[in-house]
Amino acid sequence: MFIAKCDEDLILQVMNNLLANAIKFSNTNQDIIVSLNTNYNEIEIAVQDFGKGIDPLLHKSIFDKFFQAKNQTLRKPEGTGLGLAICKKIIDLHGGTISVESELDKGAKFIFSLPLQ
Repeated sequence: MFIAKCDEDLILQVMNNLLANAIKFSNTNQDIIVSLNTNYNEIEIAVQDFGKGIDPLLHKSIFDKFFQAKNQTLRKPEGTGLGLAICKKIIDLHGGTISVESELDKGAKFIFSLPLQ
């Protein structure tokens, strides 16, 4: 059995944000994959979409407060640009990590890990 000590409400906030972003930046009728992996040290949760993707040059910046990638969609970006910064802060407070794997036109995969007890 694997147990991660965490604040359920805060981790739910992270999941809600990552899922909302995956839906917002995916094209209609595309799948979103949520996966969970464990090892002896951590639990890893990933949310993957198949939308426009994120330029690799922006991977570090997207976790900064108020950052919104330009030209992600033809419409004006929605939101404040705080969602991923909040996710990073929550995961940092839990002693975990959060990252992104993405290429333009190939979608994005956000991965966060939490240490196991």
